[in-house]
Amino acid sequence: MQRHEIDVVSLVFGLLFLGASAMWPLVHFDVLGLPELGLAGPVLLVSVGLAGLLASVNRLRRSR
Repeated sequence: MQRHEIDVVSLVFGLLFLGASAMWPLVHFDVLGLPELGLAGPVLLVSVGLAGLLASVNRLRRSR
């Protein structure tokens, strides 16, 4: 099995959709309400952005 480079855009959007789909049942079953969702949304976006940034830095480090 041959390794391939990480597609950072696919990783970021995959994590974003995974996080959004994980939050949907929490809101539906009233585990998260609107005040908590106001905090969970930005936390999701920041964590996905950090994952993308780390993947990009890792990719640049390997290319050198």
